Amino acid sequence: MRIRIRPASLPIRLALVLSIAFCGSLAFAAAVVAAPGGGGLVPGEYVFSSTGATASVGGKYAGLNVYVNRGLNSFQPEDGTRIVTNSTMVNVSTFSLTGGGASGCFVIDPSDFTVSKDLQSASLHTTLTAAKACPGFGAPVTGKTDVAPKGGGGGGLPLPIAIDLTWNGLGVTSVSRDRSSFECLDYSTQSTFASKFSGAVATGSVEKLSVSFKSDSAGLSSTDAHLEINGSPNPACFAY
Repeated sequence: MRIRIRPASLPIRLALVLSIAFCGSLAFAAAVVAAPGGGGLVPGEYVFSSTGATASVGGKYAGLNVYVNRGLNSFQPEDGTRIVTNSTMVNVSTFSLTGGGASGCFVIDPSDFTVSKDLQSASLHTTLTAAKACPGFGAPVTGKTDVAPKGGGGGGLPLPIAIDLTWNGLGVTSVSRDRSSFECLDYSTQSTFASKFSGAVATGSVEKLSVSFKSDSAGLSSTDAHLEINGSPNPACFAY
Protein backbone atom coordinates (compact mmCIF):
# COMPACT_ATOMS: atom_id res chain seq x y z
CA MET A 1 0.00 0.00 0.00
CA ARG A 2 1.15 3.56 -0.70
CA ILE A 3 0.29 6.50 1.53
CA ARG A 4 1.41 9.95 0.44
CA ILE A 5 0.40 12.85 2.65
CA ARG A 6 1.00 16.54 1.98
CA PRO A 7 1.44 18.71 3.94
CA ALA A 8 0.40 16.98 7.19
CA SER A 9 0.43 13.40 8.42
CA LEU A 10 -2.75 11.32 8.64
CA PRO A 11 -3.68 9.93 12.07
CA ILE A 12 -4.89 6.31 11.99
CA ARG A 13 -8.29 7.33 13.33
CA LEU A 14 -8.90 9.37 10.17
CA ALA A 15 -8.36 6.52 7.73
CA LEU A 16 -11.96 5.38 7.73
CA VAL A 17 -13.09 8.94 7.10
CA LEU A 18 -11.16 8.86 3.84
CA SER A 19 -12.95 5.69 2.78
CA ILE A 20 -16.25 7.50 3.37
CA ALA A 21 -15.03 10.29 1.12
CA PHE A 22 -15.21 7.93 -1.84
CA CYS A 23 -18.66 6.52 -1.10
CA GLY A 24 -21.86 8.22 -2.23
CA SER A 25 -21.96 11.93 -2.91
CA LEU A 26 -18.90 13.99 -2.16
CA ALA A 27 -21.09 16.57 -0.47
CA PHE A 28 -22.10 13.99 2.11
CA ALA A 29 -18.50 12.86 2.50
CA ALA A 30 -17.32 16.42 2.99
CA ALA A 31 -19.96 16.89 5.65
CA VAL A 32 -18.66 13.84 7.50
CA VAL A 33 -15.09 15.09 7.26
CA ALA A 34 -16.07 18.54 8.50
CA ALA A 35 -18.43 17.41 11.27
CA PRO A 36 -17.29 17.38 14.89
CA GLY A 37 -15.80 13.97 15.62
CA GLY A 38 -15.63 13.20 11.91
CA GLY A 39 -11.88 13.49 11.91
CA GLY A 40 -11.38 17.05 10.65
CA LEU A 41 -8.97 16.26 7.83
CA VAL A 42 -6.63 19.21 7.42
CA PRO A 43 -5.93 20.70 3.97
CA GLY A 44 -3.58 18.47 2.04
CA GLU A 45 -3.27 15.54 -0.34
CA TYR A 46 -4.18 11.98 0.66
CA VAL A 47 -3.35 8.99 -1.55
CA PHE A 48 -4.11 5.32 -0.85
CA SER A 49 -3.44 2.15 -2.84
CA SER A 50 -4.23 -1.51 -2.18
CA THR A 51 -4.12 -4.88 -3.96
CA GLY A 52 -6.14 -8.01 -3.35
CA ALA A 53 -6.95 -11.51 -4.56
CA THR A 54 -9.88 -13.81 -4.03
CA ALA A 55 -10.66 -17.43 -4.84
CA SER A 56 -13.58 -19.74 -4.14
CA VAL A 57 -13.91 -23.44 -4.67
CA GLY A 58 -16.99 -25.55 -4.06
CA GLY A 59 -17.97 -29.17 -4.22
CA LYS A 60 -21.27 -30.97 -4.02
CA TYR A 61 -21.59 -30.47 -0.29
CA ALA A 62 -19.00 -27.91 0.83
CA GLY A 63 -16.90 -24.94 -0.25
CA LEU A 64 -14.00 -22.71 0.65
CA ASN A 65 -13.32 -18.97 0.21
CA VAL A 66 -9.93 -17.27 0.45
CA TYR A 67 -9.52 -13.50 0.32
CA VAL A 68 -6.31 -11.52 0.81
CA ASN A 69 -5.79 -7.75 0.86
CA ARG A 70 -2.58 -5.76 1.18
CA GLY A 71 -3.24 -2.15 2.05
CA LEU A 72 -5.31 -0.30 4.60
CA ASN A 73 -7.27 -2.75 6.75
CA SER A 74 -9.60 -2.01 9.64
CA PHE A 75 -10.24 -4.27 12.62
CA GLN A 76 -13.07 -4.00 15.12
CA PRO A 77 -12.37 -5.77 18.43
CA GLU A 78 -15.39 -7.00 20.36
CA ASP A 79 -14.48 -4.59 23.15
CA GLY A 80 -12.41 -1.62 22.08
CA THR A 81 -11.73 1.09 19.51
CA ARG A 82 -11.51 0.29 15.82
CA ILE A 83 -7.93 -0.27 14.66
CA VAL A 84 -6.72 0.72 11.18
CA THR A 85 -3.35 -0.54 9.97
CA ASN A 86 -1.30 -0.81 6.81
CA SER A 87 -1.13 -4.60 6.66
CA THR A 88 -1.66 -7.79 4.70
CA MET A 89 -4.83 -9.58 5.78
CA VAL A 90 -6.13 -13.03 4.87
CA ASN A 91 -9.74 -14.11 5.39
CA VAL A 92 -10.59 -17.82 5.11
CA SER A 93 -14.08 -19.28 5.40
CA THR A 94 -15.63 -22.67 4.81
CA PHE A 95 -19.27 -23.52 4.30
CA SER A 96 -21.53 -26.50 3.70
CA LEU A 97 -25.01 -27.03 2.38
CA THR A 98 -26.04 -28.27 5.80
CA GLY A 99 -25.29 -24.88 7.33
CA GLY A 100 -22.00 -25.65 9.05
CA GLY A 101 -18.83 -23.68 8.52
CA ALA A 102 -15.80 -21.99 10.02
CA SER A 103 -13.90 -18.77 9.40
CA GLY A 104 -10.85 -16.82 10.42
CA CYS A 105 -9.01 -13.57 9.81
CA PHE A 106 -5.22 -13.35 9.96
CA VAL A 107 -2.50 -10.72 9.53
CA ILE A 108 0.49 -12.14 7.67
CA ASP A 109 3.93 -11.02 6.58
CA PRO A 110 3.59 -8.75 3.50
CA SER A 111 6.23 -10.81 1.68
CA ASP A 112 3.90 -13.84 1.78
CA PHE A 113 1.64 -12.22 -0.84
CA THR A 114 2.83 -10.92 -4.21
CA VAL A 115 0.87 -9.44 -7.14
CA SER A 116 2.12 -8.30 -10.53
CA LYS A 117 1.41 -4.71 -11.57
CA ASP A 118 -0.68 -5.88 -14.55
CA LEU A 119 -2.80 -8.14 -12.30
CA GLN A 120 -1.93 -11.19 -14.35
CA SER A 121 -0.18 -13.18 -11.65
CA ALA A 122 -0.14 -13.46 -7.88
CA SER A 123 0.90 -15.88 -5.17
CA LEU A 124 0.07 -16.49 -1.53
CA HIS A 125 2.41 -18.73 0.46
CA THR A 126 1.82 -18.53 4.19
CA THR A 127 0.93 -20.48 7.31
CA LEU A 128 -2.01 -19.27 9.38
CA THR A 129 -1.62 -19.64 13.14
CA ALA A 130 -3.46 -18.47 16.23
CA ALA A 131 -0.68 -15.94 16.85
CA LYS A 132 -1.52 -14.24 13.54
CA ALA A 133 -5.23 -13.87 14.25
CA CYS A 134 -6.70 -10.43 13.50
CA PRO A 135 -7.49 -8.23 16.52
CA GLY A 136 -11.23 -8.44 15.80
CA PHE A 137 -13.53 -8.28 12.78
CA GLY A 138 -11.36 -7.45 9.75
CA ALA A 139 -12.21 -5.77 6.45
CA PRO A 140 -10.24 -3.76 3.88
CA VAL A 141 -10.62 0.01 3.68
CA THR A 142 -10.91 0.21 -0.10
CA GLY A 143 -13.23 3.16 -0.59
CA LYS A 144 -15.95 3.13 -3.23
CA THR A 145 -17.73 -0.18 -3.90
CA ASP A 146 -15.20 -3.01 -3.82
CA VAL A 147 -16.80 -6.00 -2.15
CA ALA A 148 -14.83 -8.56 -0.20
CA PRO A 149 -15.97 -11.59 1.75
CA LYS A 150 -16.61 -10.67 5.37
CA GLY A 151 -13.78 -11.50 7.72
CA GLY A 152 -13.43 -11.40 11.45
CA GLY A 153 -12.19 -13.44 14.32
CA GLY A 154 -14.55 -16.28 13.42
CA GLY A 155 -13.57 -19.67 14.73
CA GLY A 156 -13.53 -23.38 14.11
CA LEU A 157 -10.63 -23.51 11.66
CA PRO A 158 -8.14 -26.34 12.35
CA LEU A 159 -4.95 -24.30 12.85
CA PRO A 160 -2.24 -24.13 11.72
CA ILE A 161 -3.21 -23.97 8.04
CA ALA A 162 -0.62 -23.81 5.25
CA ILE A 163 -1.83 -21.99 2.14
CA ASP A 164 -0.02 -22.21 -1.19
CA LEU A 165 -2.01 -20.58 -3.97
CA THR A 166 -1.10 -19.14 -7.35
CA TRP A 167 -3.33 -16.89 -9.48
CA ASN A 168 -2.98 -16.73 -13.28
CA GLY A 169 -4.82 -13.82 -14.88
CA LEU A 170 -7.09 -14.36 -17.87
CA GLY A 171 -5.57 -11.50 -19.83
CA VAL A 172 -8.37 -8.94 -19.59
CA THR A 173 -8.42 -6.29 -16.89
CA SER A 174 -11.48 -4.10 -16.34
CA VAL A 175 -10.99 -0.54 -15.14
CA SER A 176 -13.43 1.69 -13.27
CA ARG A 177 -12.76 5.37 -12.64
CA ASP A 178 -14.64 8.11 -10.82
CA ARG A 179 -13.94 11.79 -10.27
CA SER A 180 -15.82 14.07 -7.88
CA SER A 181 -15.54 17.64 -6.64
CA PHE A 182 -17.18 19.80 -4.00
CA GLU A 183 -16.92 23.55 -3.41
CA CYS A 184 -18.42 25.82 -0.77
CA LEU A 185 -17.08 29.30 0.00
CA ASP A 186 -13.31 28.90 0.52
CA TYR A 187 -13.50 25.14 1.07
CA SER A 188 -13.12 22.58 -1.73
CA THR A 189 -12.34 18.91 -2.23
CA GLN A 190 -11.26 17.02 -5.31
CA SER A 191 -11.31 13.23 -5.39
CA THR A 192 -10.45 10.52 -7.89
CA PHE A 193 -10.88 6.76 -7.58
CA ALA A 194 -9.66 4.01 -9.87
CA SER A 195 -10.12 0.27 -9.52
CA LYS A 196 -8.87 -2.57 -11.69
CA PHE A 197 -10.02 -6.18 -11.76
CA SER A 198 -8.80 -9.23 -13.62
CA GLY A 199 -10.47 -12.63 -13.69
CA ALA A 200 -8.07 -15.43 -12.88
CA VAL A 201 -7.64 -19.14 -12.27
CA ALA A 202 -6.32 -20.05 -8.84
CA THR A 203 -4.45 -23.31 -8.20
CA GLY A 204 -2.59 -24.76 -5.26
CA SER A 205 -3.43 -26.23 -1.89
CA VAL A 206 -4.96 -25.28 1.44
CA GLU A 207 -3.70 -27.75 4.03
CA LYS A 208 -6.33 -29.37 6.30
CA LEU A 209 -9.16 -27.73 4.34
CA SER A 210 -8.58 -29.02 0.81
CA VAL A 211 -6.08 -31.50 -0.59
CA SER A 212 -5.92 -29.64 -3.89
CA PHE A 213 -7.30 -26.33 -5.08
CA LYS A 214 -8.35 -25.20 -8.54
CA SER A 215 -10.85 -22.43 -9.00
CA ASP A 216 -12.17 -20.49 -11.98
CA SER A 217 -14.05 -18.28 -9.49
CA ALA A 218 -11.00 -16.17 -8.74
CA GLY A 219 -9.74 -12.69 -9.40
CA LEU A 220 -7.13 -10.02 -8.74
CA SER A 221 -7.84 -6.38 -7.97
CA SER A 222 -6.19 -3.07 -7.20
CA THR A 223 -7.54 0.28 -6.03
CA ASP A 224 -6.10 3.79 -6.02
CA ALA A 225 -7.85 6.67 -4.30
CA HIS A 226 -6.84 10.31 -4.12
CA LEU A 227 -8.34 13.13 -2.07
CA GLU A 228 -7.21 16.76 -2.12
CA ILE A 229 -8.58 19.26 0.40
CA ASN A 230 -8.19 23.03 0.19
CA GLY A 231 -9.33 25.57 2.75
CA SER A 232 -11.30 25.09 5.94
CA PRO A 233 -14.95 24.00 5.96
CA ASN A 234 -17.55 26.53 7.07
CA PRO A 235 -20.38 25.03 9.21
CA ALA A 236 -22.85 26.81 6.94
CA CYS A 237 -21.76 24.53 4.08
CA PHE A 238 -23.19 21.50 5.86
CA ALA A 239 -26.26 22.92 7.59
CA TYR A 240 -28.70 20.42 6.07
